[in-house]
Amino acid sequence: MQIQTENQLVAELAKGLKKTFHTDIAIQEFSAGYGIADLAFAKDFFTNNNSINRKPINNYYALKSFLSLPNDTLFTVEDVIRISGTSKYISREIIQLLAVGDYIVKDGRKYFKKVNTILNPIKKLIAIEAKIKDWKQGVLQARRYKSYTDECYLAILSNYETNIDYSYLDRHDIGLILFNQKNGEIYFKRKPSQNSFLSFYEESMGLFAKELFLHQVISLKFH
Repeated sequence: MQIQTENQLVAELAKGLKKTFHTDIAIQEFSAGYGIADLAFAKDFFTNNNSINRKPINNYYALKSFLSLPNDTLFTVEDVIRISGTSKYISREIIQLLAVGDYIVKDGRKYFKKVNTILNPIKKLIAIEAKIKDWKQGVLQARRYKSYTDECYLAILSNYETNIDYSYLDRHDIGLILFNQKNGEIYFKRKPSQNSFLSFYEESMGLFAKELFLHQVISLKFH
């Protein structure tokens, strides 16, 4: 097997890592914020066993507003403006999106209330940046995905491992996956830690990424 392009490497990783991450789907060119990951996996997630009775929220400001709004108190458009930091026009669009998705209902002339919750079946989202040999550029790109995924990896051909400065991976907490093009084997050489001290922004971005992943899974399923 001869890997000459990053697209070829991505294709081999997409096939080979599904079993490792215990899933039946890999999404290529995935983004939920800063940067586009070559591959994204939802660990321990199988499409046929994870149906939900709601439409995933694929708008960040709508998700942020919904998470910030009180569960047992009525709210208005002005509350959404304050929480989302958007204009009145955009806030009305947020309310419309949440209402169409059956997340909120109108209660009176100007009030709304929440009637749904977000239970996302994806517990861990993993992003991979694939490079033939440019490991440093790969790490720089993989760092971008840390704002919305649980684990980030650089994947590179195994014959270029000797070029890698492992202290650089440690400093930025990026995992390392090696692909041996002679036998097609995939090796994990460094596993990143999972950050458990997240700000509200990072938590909401993480959930937003999982909602987007779920949205894409549903779109592919019915395409």
